[in-house]
Amino acid sequence: MLINENIYHSLKVTFNEYYNSLCFFANSLINDQQAAEDIVEDMFLKLWEKEPDFSKHKNIKAALYIGVKNACLDYIKKRKNNRSQTNTLSYVLQQEQEDFILNEITRAEVLREAYAEMQKLPTECRKVMQLYYQHGLDHKLISAKLGVTVSTVKNQKARGLKILRKKLGTSFFYFLALVG
Repeated sequence: MLINENIYHSLKVTFNEYYNSLCFFANSLINDQQAAEDIVEDMFLKLWEKEPDFSKHKNIKAALYIGVKNACLDYIKKRKNNRSQTNTLSYVLQQEQEDFILNEITRAEVLREAYAEMQKLPTECRKVMQLYYQHGLDHKLISAKLGVTVSTVKNQKARGLKILRKKLGTSFFYFLALVG
């Protein structure tokens, strides 16, 4: 099947915009990073099979989150013999499911927004922020990896946080609570 350039671009933009936040969301439900990534990739494929042109979807974000949530619940049901996943399923189903799901979506969206802003940081600052927040490296490891002093790493991190604080406003503090 040939895919025209506009459809491919629409898929690529949507995938790049939502993939990380959907993986975070799925992992928060099933507590299995690899399975979460598989679920998200499968969700994109299923949606693409239904409607290849993602730009035609009226609310792609809602469709993706609902699809991922349902796929996660199916995943948990299939693995009932795993105690922690059974407990997660029970919690999701017995507690106020909508509140739990909306909270996890909100967390994922705040992270998506923060990481999108992080991509706009100056190059060296962005590298330090990504290594610290996304990869969990400490100042010494970042220093060694980038070939700069620990002081430079701390300064670049402080600079990045200052820029993000201005751009994200109150979402910034939620971001810090999620990744801190």
